[in-house]
Amino acid sequence: MKNLVHNPLLILVLAGVIWPAAAIAQVTGRITFSTTFPFIVGNTKFPAGSYSIKTMETEPRIMEISSADGKISTLFETMTAELPKTPAKGEIVFKKYDDSYVLSEIYDAGARSGVMTIMTHAERQQAKKNSNPTRESVTTTKANP
Repeated sequence: MKNLVHNPLLILVLAGVIWPAAAIAQVTGRITFSTTFPFIVGNTKFPAGSYSIKTMETEPRIMEISSADGKISTLFETMTAELPKTPAKGEIVFKKYDDSYVLSEIYDAGARSGVMTIMTHAERQQAKKNSNPTRESVTTTKANP
């Protein structure tokens, strides 16, 4: 048993099997929300309105956001995020850089684990100009798949 614990290759293999499971998106089903302000997801600009977000079945770290009328949508990459306490309501969090809102985090009601978006080059440029963005959030509702 000691030899197994001290085998670096075995430790790497086990870490490779266990870690991806922890990195899978923690948001399930389709969630819906509305905003009164335009926002950016990846390189796509969305006007104020109603939207839905769902996890892609084939790749849980990829999510799709689409407008209620289906005219605008995009895919975006996420990684696991944790809240200090469990939220009572689902929440979509945006970072506000000056006058621009960028989708940042998504949490289901009753789950401390959620997802955060991967920063794009454009958002990193905004962060250089405004290193202390404010946070704005809207509540979500669950929708039927």
